[in-house]
Amino acid sequence: MKIELLNAIDEEFEMCPEAFGGPVNIEDVTQAEDELKANLPNDFKIFLLRYGSGAVGEAVVLGLKEAEFVATPSFVNQTLKFRESLPKDYEKFVVIGIDGAGNPVGFNSPSMEIIRFDHDTCEEEVIAINFEEYLEKALREEINIHF
Repeated sequence: MKIELLNAIDEEFEMCPEAFGGPVNIEDVTQAEDELKANLPNDFKIFLLRYGSGAVGEAVVLGLKEAEFVATPSFVNQTLKFRESLPKDYEKFVVIGIDGAGNPVGFNSPSMEIIRFDHDTCEEEVIAINFEEYLEKALREEINIHF
């Protein structure tokens, strides 16, 4: 992940550490991959290891540790829950967020594109080409999703 992006997230963390879950270890990340039977993109792994979960700009990123001030349930639990109702082509979908309408935001492994799956229309919207771009857009408030 770009150092400038990490520095920007670090600034948000320093202003309100309670909006982040806190670091996790690599074993927790590996266990999540095993449970979901999906490889997580490196930029998402870096985020998990460093911040656990948290509010970045306009996005709430689910992770492996609950933040004190922001609802950040386990992305593993949310992924398993949403996979039950998503179409067959989404059996490797990994949820990193949920919009205000209850639609999952994430990536459909092995693709790294961040998408929102709209339950009402059964269509997906590409939000970013990868997690890093998603975070950059969230910091600039350009993702236009209401959480």
